[in-house]
Amino acid sequence: MLSSLKVERVVMGLGLVGLGILWTLANFERLDLLSALRRFWPMLLIVWGALELAVSFARRSSRGVTR
Repeated sequence: MLSSLKVERVVMGLGLVGLGILWTLANFERLDLLSALRRFWPMLLIVWGALELAVSFARRSSRGVTR
């Protein structure tokens, strides 16, 4: 069953859970969400790019392509 999970779905699910946690903390005034997003938005781009590379390498290795 675990092998049938796609990386994109797992990452999307974890991202939604993380966003929900951040939003809840913002609603309880434990976190200033807009300030945090303004400060850390470049990190989101880095994580997104790293995940895209991981998916690309996983697809390549599953097809047996070495180059």
